Amino acid sequence: MSATVQPSHQATEATSTVSVRQIASNDTARWEEFLAKSAGVNLYHTPAWRDVVAECFRHTPVYLLSERANQVTGVLPLFLIRNPFLGCKLISMPYDIGSGGAIAADHESERALVAQAVVIARDYGAKFIELRPSRPQPVLAELGFRHSEPVIISDMELGAGETAVWERVSKDHMKAIRKAKTRGVEVRVANTRRDFHDFYAVYLEVFRAFGTPPYGSRYFELLHDKLHPSAAVKLFTAHVDGRCVGGLQLFCWGKNLVSKFAACLPEAVPLRAYPALYAAAIEFGVTAKYETLSWGTSSRAQKGLIEFKEGWGATSRAAQIYSMPIRGAAPDLEKYYDGDALPQRVWRKLPLSWTRVMGQPLNRWFC
Repeated sequence: MSATVQPSHQATEATSTVSVRQIASNDTARWEEFLAKSAGVNLYHTPAWRDVVAECFRHTPVYLLSERANQVTGVLPLFLIRNPFLGCKLISMPYDIGSGGAIAADHESERALVAQAVVIARDYGAKFIELRPSRPQPVLAELGFRHSEPVIISDMELGAGETAVWERVSKDHMKAIRKAKTRGVEVRVANTRRDFHDFYAVYLEVFRAFGTPPYGSRYFELLHDKLHPSAAVKLFTAHVDGRCVGGLQLFCWGKNLVSKFAACLPEAVPLRAYPALYAAAIEFGVTAKYETLSWGTSSRAQKGLIEFKEGWGATSRAAQIYSMPIRGAAPDLEKYYDGDALPQRVWRKLPLSWTRVMGQPLNRWFC
């Protein structure tokens, strides 16, 4: 079991009817049962994801549970991120925008969960608390959180049926799918650790070109070992002449899919490896009866990328960020997407071996 915050924060009566406490190990079944009945839930809200992040990045999970009359009414997943020089911060959730915030049955429960999170952030002397929900949450503004919409999220509806889904895909994308086949791109489903490592090699090279510090290889090993057996992660890999040249990683839970990574080597782009991978992800989602597929975030300046996602039938909307300063203000997340900034330009010039070693330590704080 991953480490938890020391139980100094006792259960708190947040209102006359709702109580909030930290989730205990014997709450797992009730927690998952509540999530299964809730809308907008994905893998990020589950115990499995908590354990992956805690083991890989050594962050402290602070997961809150609200109850009324002994019935679960909400959960709020958070991680305490510590750095010996930079202090600490409380985030829901690190490593993806649009993944956090409370999942609650009513506003009273949501308010109680967030209010307790603020208390915990203050008790630990956090610089700030930041919540990254998938949709606007007015309760947070009422509690004094600052609201921003720094980037764009693109989501695709899959529940209308196969015909309707493919009718929304642009003619250019359909043409690119056919070209990928004629140019020798083969898409496979990854199953072994070796498959995940092959994709990791592609990911390292592509993310250096992006100017983005990569996760360590341990992250991909944990995805294979802890999430792949339950089908919570699905990795499609693109191959040309038997060599892995790209991949697309999906997180799967409930009715929702999230595309976490899509990366292809430069020589695979004109072969239309990206469209081949996107098509495989859509086909999987439709066949497996998922209702939504999130293509992730883009900066507002990445208009070509946003249009590419919308060409698959996705709808774009502003991401929601809510932050509350405790001892300092939260950073502007939009800066992380600035590919022309000095840190990104320097990163692109580093040897690949350096980026592999330095990426994981940087991602422990910049998350």
